[in-house]
Amino acid sequence: MHQHSPEQIAALARRAQVCGLHRQESIPSHVRQVLEEADHTKRLLSTDEINQLCANSGVNASALNALQQQVEHLVDATRQELLAEQPELVQPGGALHPAHRAEACWRDCFHFLRVCLYGVAIRRPNVTDPEGMEALGELYRAVGVPIDALLIALACLRRRACAAYRALADVEDVKLLDHAIKHLEQRIGGFVITSC
Repeated sequence: MHQHSPEQIAALARRAQVCGLHRQESIPSHVRQVLEEADHTKRLLSTDEINQLCANSGVNASALNALQQQVEHLVDATRQELLAEQPELVQPGGALHPAHRAEACWRDCFHFLRVCLYGVAIRRPNVTDPEGMEALGELYRAVGVPIDALLIALACLRRRACAAYRALADVEDVKLLDHAIKHLEQRIGGFVITSC
């Protein structure tokens, strides 16, 4: 297996990009600017940004704001559920061992959900950037990210996030969230898995 230098890993990390919404020219430029700024700083949308974007898209802003308040809890609950079902993942020899691999997985889950919520806010569930995702796949292969475990975590996160959203929003908005996370799962599932 080809070993990547630290410089090559760093270059891949710079190119790795999940969110492609701000590059979709069919989206109004002022909307793309809001999304690009939030994504650049790797943060959730502010209440004002959600209100602004949802005013354009017709998505229920208060429901999306309420869901955003739960993001860290949803990621943490996903972690607890996954490790209760598959404790071997974080044990020596497991896909999420040592601890820094597990932490990277949960951090990625947070960012995946964050980007999916951007897509919900503007009714664009196909949230990914093709070139950025290609670089992310290369990066994951280079550092040996356990794709199987990440996909299990994402499926669990999708189920939990949609259940939480269902209590807040109408069925169409929940479908948007489900579609956005499934879209991401499909892209990540398409990464070539090489055995070490």
